[in-house]
Amino acid sequence: MEKIKACGIRDACVNMSGDVLVMGRKSGQAWRVGLRDPRGSGEDLAVLPVSNAGVSTSGNYERFFVKDGKRYGHIIDPRTGYPAGTCLSVTIVAPTLALADALTTGVFVLGPQRGMDLVESLEGVEALIVDNDGRVSVSKGLRTGGPE
Repeated sequence: MEKIKACGIRDACVNMSGDVLVMGRKSGQAWRVGLRDPRGSGEDLAVLPVSNAGVSTSGNYERFFVKDGKRYGHIIDPRTGYPAGTCLSVTIVAPTLALADALTTGVFVLGPQRGMDLVESLEGVEALIVDNDGRVSVSKGLRTGGPE
């Protein structure tokens, strides 16, 4: 994004394998970042209006295996050495992509309640969490109109 800014561009969106960094606006409106539904519906779970922020998602719906009927994701809880098991996906919107990316994994490991508690304590950070039962939790800032 720094290279894009150096070229004099004020409005841009860069998608890097699911991590999205946006600067400015698109045609005067916030960028619209779609979030895939981890429950496999094939539809977007949500579309977030975002300006000047990073959006990152971590989930266990693409990288996992099933053994003896139990699903094992790739995100490991360092406290146990086993896959974190209470979330399907965590999306974070933060002022920087580095912060959003770091928080997605941490919030995923913490789980829906403790993870959302952390997000709500951080200024300028928002989250959408889907737990293993498919329940969706949305941070206060996203419920009241988006992270803009």
